[in-house]
Amino acid sequence: MVETARTREIVTRLFADVQSGNLDGVLAALGDDIVFDLPGNEFNTVIPNLRTWRGKDGVVEAFRLRTLDTEILEFEQRDLVVEGDRAFVLNYQKIGHKHTGMAVEFEFTMRITVGEDELIHEWRAFFDSAPEIALFRSDIDQRLLAAVRAGDDERVATLLRDGADPNRREATTGLTPLQVAAGLGRAGTVEALLAGGADVHGVDTRAGCTALHKAVQNGDLATVRALVEAGAFVDAVAPTTGHTALMDALWYKHPEVVGYLLDQGAGVNLGTHYGFSMKEHFEFELNVNSLGKEKLLEAEKLLKAREGEDERRIAEQELMAATAAGDTERVRRLLADGAEVDARYPVRNGFNDLHTPLLVATRDGHLEIVRELLAAGADVNATEPTFGACPLHKAVYNGHEQITALLVTAPGVDLDFQGATNGYTPLHDALWHGYDECARTLLDAGARTDLVGHDGKTPLDVALDVFDTDHPIIERLRAA
Repeated sequence: MVETARTREIVTRLFADVQSGNLDGVLAALGDDIVFDLPGNEFNTVIPNLRTWRGKDGVVEAFRLRTLDTEILEFEQRDLVVEGDRAFVLNYQKIGHKHTGMAVEFEFTMRITVGEDELIHEWRAFFDSAPEIALFRSDIDQRLLAAVRAGDDERVATLLRDGADPNRREATTGLTPLQVAAGLGRAGTVEALLAGGADVHGVDTRAGCTALHKAVQNGDLATVRALVEAGAFVDAVAPTTGHTALMDALWYKHPEVVGYLLDQGAGVNLGTHYGFSMKEHFEFELNVNSLGKEKLLEAEKLLKAREGEDERRIAEQELMAATAAGDTERVRRLLADGAEVDARYPVRNGFNDLHTPLLVATRDGHLEIVRELLAAGADVNATEPTFGACPLHKAVYNGHEQITALLVTAPGVDLDFQGATNGYTPLHDALWHGYDECARTLLDAGARTDLVGHDGKTPLDVALDVFDTDHPIIERLRAA
């Protein structure tokens, strides 16, 4: 075993070389089989050199990685305890980030073992890595944006793993990483960002466009598909222009993207904020474009095909037509003949878009048709896409008390479903519109009174806005 005094001498010289930056001196003190152990774990992967390194080349790489982005500002050996061939060192260090200027200071302990050959064979560190984690994350969001622009998907995934914010905006453009990747047409990067928590619904700060708008403008179909499959709203409207993704796909002459969006149910009867309907805008595009007009003509064929398909589907929707007309006998016959009870109306940018017959019947007050549809197995909890409302919302919102009474007894009904736009339950809606009888029916059926809407209001809060304080429904809600 190496004597204590000799171990002290070797270790003291080692840290003098570390402090002065004498890498040759450091390497000369190490055995070829050196184990350089830095405390890496799943929480500090942002610090690039925290792992177990073996051999002198490993030590060199560990120091190289450490100095890529940081520099030692202060270093002090504060204590040294030696027992034979082992040394325990307490060091202080202050390091700074080269790019952000952030600096952190901390103490750390090292255990060093010297072999009979008077070379160091084991060098293990022990410290709280939290200060360094903060240091290395100080520019991580900028590095993420740089990796996105460079198309380095592996680097993007690594930075997201290490804590980069996928929704932090670029300072110069106001774009999120997802919007940047979408605009560049990089489907792989988009998928990595979405997997890392990027907001598919976020908009840019200048025009209010979504990542889907950006992808459509680029024309990369794979990127468009990745966003839609992640839940992007196909008909999201840019507040500055009123453009939907479909409008942009037509404007930028990407017929493949036009076809895909039409297949996803994109609306064809919407308008811009500057006075054109989509169709009028497209006619304008056809008239003013000379180059690339063949792509517009290809898109025009797709639009006409979609129009034809919609007309065919509407013609087939006999059950919906009978429901909308309030024709109970025809509804009964169609159901007996096997009509699809939950068939949804095509998107025509109208009042019945993607509604089921039950949603329309409960909204329009057709009690007997509601009874027939429920008996035929209609989905009592079906929702429509505009407000995210279910049949109970439709019934109480319009004050249809008998329909409400029928729905609350339907097997599997969700009495407390909260709508997507405002978080209101059917009970909220009944009170909001002053239909206390519908509210009583819901309460008798066991509707909850503690749920809050997006405005923070309980049903009691809504009722107090609508009814006199001595109204019986107020008393009942307070008792509940």
